[in-house]
Amino acid sequence: MTDRSETIAAEADVSAIEEPAVAVRDRNRKKKKGKWTLQSVFALVLALLPLIGFVIFSGFTLVISFIAMFFNINIYDLTDPFVWNNFRAFWLVFDPNYYPNDFAINVSGYFYKSLGITFWIACAQLISLTIAIGISWLLSKKWRGSNVFMVLFFVPYICSGVAVSLMWRWVFNGNFGFINAIFGTEIDWLNEPMAVPWIIILAIVWQAPGYGIVMYRAAFAAVDPALYEAASLDGANEWQKFRYITLPSISPTTFYLLIAGVGAGLLTYDMAAHIAPQGWGDNIGGPENMGLTLMRLVYWLIGDSVVRTEDAFASCASVISWVLFLFTGVASMILFRIRDRRMKDVY
Repeated sequence: MTDRSETIAAEADVSAIEEPAVAVRDRNRKKKKGKWTLQSVFALVLALLPLIGFVIFSGFTLVISFIAMFFNINIYDLTDPFVWNNFRAFWLVFDPNYYPNDFAINVSGYFYKSLGITFWIACAQLISLTIAIGISWLLSKKWRGSNVFMVLFFVPYICSGVAVSLMWRWVFNGNFGFINAIFGTEIDWLNEPMAVPWIIILAIVWQAPGYGIVMYRAAFAAVDPALYEAASLDGANEWQKFRYITLPSISPTTFYLLIAGVGAGLLTYDMAAHIAPQGWGDNIGGPENMGLTLMRLVYWLIGDSVVRTEDAFASCASVISWVLFLFTGVASMILFRIRDRRMKDVY
């Protein structure tokens, strides 16, 4: 009984000693939290700079674009009063039968045409991804000069999209183009409606794989060689190793490149704008508008020659921009769900 009481007393003494120490530490911590130094202020300012830039150049324009869907606004003078448009921009964009007599442009027709072309061009990213996987797999075999080839494949990616577009315009030029010179033809490819989207896709497929090749090369190097050795002992061939070991191991890289590629495809502008130059009427996106993407339509609607004729064009451009945002978000969510489902199957 005496030993037990002595133990309790000792524990009480220890807690009595520790409690003041804890209280002092908490008090010192509160003092440190409340004290601003020059270093902490400088660090906070540096941390806020990107946020301030986003609020000014992105956040503000985001709010204006949302308001512009429901109001007719003068984008060149925001001090002018906003006029409620009674959802007219939504009718102009989505309803093909809503075409007022006082409206000079059939926005709905342009929208649905550009929607199909944008989706078709975005699918080209899957071709680029497949090419990147194949070339990276070959380069991972560490053949002589493989690093040189990797650099050569990466060069198109760092080239300007404008320069790449002009190069392909030269290749398919009807008068002195490279293609006509090889095959001895005199086809004006850039004025052939069905050829224009394929030329855009070809230019994207030529430029885009470079980034994926570099990413996949690092992903291939990270695969555990012991897995290949075990598969070889089990009698697996090269295709079986690639399908059951390589592809699952590089799936995070594939998912990232797929997300980035789909987003880039939906936002295609420079390639289409320079391969199929802008005209008017049925040729604002090249011959028969076959080079008209959603981003290109948005830029055209807010151009000086268009938006100054009718305030509703800015509202239509805002509606299309938000539709493009929703498409990108939905596509990303679908890819995330597929990724999560595959991860569940694996683990």
